[in-house]
Amino acid sequence: MADVIAAVTVDLAYALHAMCKEINARIRAAEHLPSTAKRCSRLINQIDNMIDGCSMEDRRITVILENIHMCMEELEKLVERLIRLGGSTGGGVCICLTLAGRGKDALNAEEELERCESELRKHLESLVQATQLHTYSSRASNKLKQVDSRRFWDEHFGDQREVSVTALAQALRHECDNKGGGVDVDTATGICKTCFSGGDVVTVLSFGEVFNQASIPETMKELAKRANAASHLFKVTVYDYEARKPDRSLDAGFLMCRDTDSLKVLRSQVITHALTLGEEESSDDDSEFDYDDEPKKAAPQWEKPRHRRQSALDAVPPEYQFLAYGDFTFFLDECETRVRRKQERDLAGLSYIDRVSIVRDDDLPDSLKPKKKGASKALADADSAWEKSSQGTSVGDDDEDADQGTGSEDVAEAIMRKAAEAAAAAACKDIATAIRTASVLMGLRIAAKKCRIPEESVSFLVEIDQLRQAAEAIAPTSAGAVSMPRLRLVKASATNIAERFLSEETQYKLPVSKESAAAAYKTIQRTATLADDPDPLPGLDHGILEALRGPFDEVEAALAPALAVLKEKNSSVNHVVRSKQNSDAPKHRVVVLGGGFAGAMTVFNLCNDPEERFHVTLIDPKNYWEDPTQQPMTLPDPGESVTQGRLANATVPFSKIVNKNGKHIAGLAMSISKTHVEVGSERMVIPFDTLVVNTGSAYNSNIKVVNPTLDYRYRQMKAEANIIKNSETILVIGAGLVGTEMTSNVATKYPEKKVIICQAGPYILPRVPEAHDKVTAFWESLGNVEVHLNERVIEFDDMLQEYKTDKGNIFNAGKVIRATGYKPNTDFFKDANTDPAIAAALDEKGFVKCDPNLRLHGFSNIYVSGDIVEDKYFGKTGVTRSGERFPERLAAVAGSHSYVVTINIKRTITGETLASMDASRDPFGQPVEISLGLEKGLAVVHGDLAPLYVGMGFDFGVDNEEFVKYGCAISQNVPGLKDYISDLCAKATYIPEAHEGMRQFGAMDPKLLDPLAPPMPPPPGADGAGGGEADQAPADPAPEPTEEAKADVPEAAPAEAEE
Repeated sequence: MADVIAAVTVDLAYALHAMCKEINARIRAAEHLPSTAKRCSRLINQIDNMIDGCSMEDRRITVILENIHMCMEELEKLVERLIRLGGSTGGGVCICLTLAGRGKDALNAEEELERCESELRKHLESLVQATQLHTYSSRASNKLKQVDSRRFWDEHFGDQREVSVTALAQALRHECDNKGGGVDVDTATGICKTCFSGGDVVTVLSFGEVFNQASIPETMKELAKRANAASHLFKVTVYDYEARKPDRSLDAGFLMCRDTDSLKVLRSQVITHALTLGEEESSDDDSEFDYDDEPKKAAPQWEKPRHRRQSALDAVPPEYQFLAYGDFTFFLDECETRVRRKQERDLAGLSYIDRVSIVRDDDLPDSLKPKKKGASKALADADSAWEKSSQGTSVGDDDEDADQGTGSEDVAEAIMRKAAEAAAAAACKDIATAIRTASVLMGLRIAAKKCRIPEESVSFLVEIDQLRQAAEAIAPTSAGAVSMPRLRLVKASATNIAERFLSEETQYKLPVSKESAAAAYKTIQRTATLADDPDPLPGLDHGILEALRGPFDEVEAALAPALAVLKEKNSSVNHVVRSKQNSDAPKHRVVVLGGGFAGAMTVFNLCNDPEERFHVTLIDPKNYWEDPTQQPMTLPDPGESVTQGRLANATVPFSKIVNKNGKHIAGLAMSISKTHVEVGSERMVIPFDTLVVNTGSAYNSNIKVVNPTLDYRYRQMKAEANIIKNSETILVIGAGLVGTEMTSNVATKYPEKKVIICQAGPYILPRVPEAHDKVTAFWESLGNVEVHLNERVIEFDDMLQEYKTDKGNIFNAGKVIRATGYKPNTDFFKDANTDPAIAAALDEKGFVKCDPNLRLHGFSNIYVSGDIVEDKYFGKTGVTRSGERFPERLAAVAGSHSYVVTINIKRTITGETLASMDASRDPFGQPVEISLGLEKGLAVVHGDLAPLYVGMGFDFGVDNEEFVKYGCAISQNVPGLKDYISDLCAKATYIPEAHEGMRQFGAMDPKLLDPLAPPMPPPPGADGAGGGEADQAPADPAPEPTEEAKADVPEAAPAEAEE
């Protein structure tokens, strides 16, 4: 009996304990019910605001809204009852008893409340996904997944749906200061603008997309570190583990990383890079921007993101798929030290990145092979760094927790990459945006050629856009009034545009219907006539601009395919171009920036190396080489067609210069570093072993241009020739080599026209002391040249075609040719991404300082040549009237530069002594041929050197005594001799025999010092006649020209047509 009583007592005690436990659970649930109900009430109020204004036209949205309303009604009734219950009773016990009295269970009530809330949130998620209503997300707690992000938004912004970038930056700075991140407000603002694609406003959802994977302080710290870190080119080298040597059968190319990256981030970048190995590249290695007439490929069909990733994986060549799946292990120091997965996050910086080698997991011995935790191979996600990081793998027990999840450095890498791509895409979001940025504009021109759209279409839109902006900049007048400055601007500019692009005589080919062009032209001419009235009617300027709208819209629509090509190109920022080499042995990669004379000679020479040791990449926005020294003779008459005439004789397509051992990439150089260059607005990366910078110079006039196509260049020059032909007066500003040639060629071509030449100094051709009298006498014999010396043009009114000088003279001219000098094309040296040591190579005038081997100081693999080289590596003129000597940047010297560069590149490989330049070894100065029309010209050559040239076949047709006495002479042979030299230069860029002959000529340059060349006999006069110094110690550099002397020197001859 006692046992029974004991057993009953135990059961009763257990039952009482269980009952008390259940009662306590219900009491606790009842205590939380009021606060949970109030939270749900706030949610209902927020949802009411969010669904207002949702479109009911979409059936899916309608169904979701119906479900939301049903859940809201059910939840609202339950919440009202619970709130009343909580307000009318005191404490959880009372609430629990009240519910029990009504037949309700507190636990069931809590579960029902949470179920309704959960179901409502799911419907809300579906609604947001269906409508993409980012701005309707009113509270961070509704949408932000990361706890720290929810806390941050609620704490700083509460119910705000969007905030300014500046406000967010201030909040982030405050957060980082409190958490010890140490990110200043300027850095935070810059990071935010980058992360949010340059927008001014940040919504809660866009904030969540950035700060939803790691804590805010850590993410900001990594972002700041990456923003300030330098880019680094990493070669993806796969090693044979047994041999401990690189696997030469695999060339995975390069990728761009940051010099502060960890090996964990590098792993994700290698995986992403591997997905690009299946992408096709065209014959010119610049797939969208080639010039071949190949049919367009059909646009790929849209695929879901997961399918796109699988398609990318399927496209990866089988030998590289282990990289795309992440099935590889990092080693250091040529496979000496294995890096465990859990160590990758801690090993960061170039001290590890530069020592990394990659080994296939399948090649490792069993003891070192990673052990898979989960499924065999997960899809590599190309969109998210944290999704495409390594699978959870380990080696034995030591690496059991190798996969440490998403880190802030992974998030920062993905954020910065996506932000860069978004910024590049924003630069070409529409035509209006694309044509206002130089690098993007050049990309649009090239894309237009790719799509077989005339390049002048882009120029037409650019000129109209510039006119609109200029007109908008003029302050508007009151209603009904006329702004004369605005009317003058619009009338003059629009008339000029209409004449050149829309008239029946136009040389250009716009994708505009004849009817539209004729109507616009007629309207502009009629309105321009009305604008000449002393009291013009208001609104004429608007009428003229409106007349241009029709053709503008037609051309803009025609350029849509080109814009699409450009967008596709810009969708991949910092894409690294692979060098397709036609041999198993890796070749020395040479990148040449600029395809002028020095660049073209360098490319052809290295492409045709007998041992085929080089792969050469030429980067130039054009698809042709042009001899600018022919432009003064070509401008008045370019020829019958693009294939016949002077322009055709002075140009060579790059397809003839670059052979199978090279390629041409069309684009502008943006920056350079020790290992690579960035090209185009999308910052395409071109790796190199050796770089040759040969980007030349630019003039104020269109003597040197960067038009991508020769067809457009010809039409452009024909249009310029027509302007000259239709102008009564032509004004030439500057009387140096170019100005003198332009004046003479126009005056002899059109004897009925008046040519005015305005020179700031007292002499014509101030660098040639005895030329002034000879040239002015020749012009006087023509009778149509008006010379103004010691006079500057200080006011330009292209609208009225009036030009005022400092002496008060006003010239009226239909065509103005500015020949007042040139500037080096070295802006990319100043780019933020250019290596600081390379940027420091510029002198105060923008030219590049280099050593006698023509290498940048401190860089054994970066050469410079042509017009950008500093003054001391060019030959000088004779002593001018001011008593000084000036450097002459001529094609002959550019050829000598190319000779030095090419033999030095080859000798660097073989370990031989390098050649150098010493401009002080210039006993005779630079010979120059100056055309004075098609029948006469001025030859400038030292009297002791002239017989040598005559013996080589360069007959000046002048008694040598005149050269001895004056150093120059006018001759009928000069124009033909100039044409002959131009033809030699053109052929030297693509015909082997002519190329070798030109190189032999360059080897004779006395400024060239080649210790391996056989000694040459001293030229006549080198013993001192004519100031020779060939056998003496190098002289001190010539003194800098005085300000007075600079006024006499408007410009040098145009040596090269480069970038």
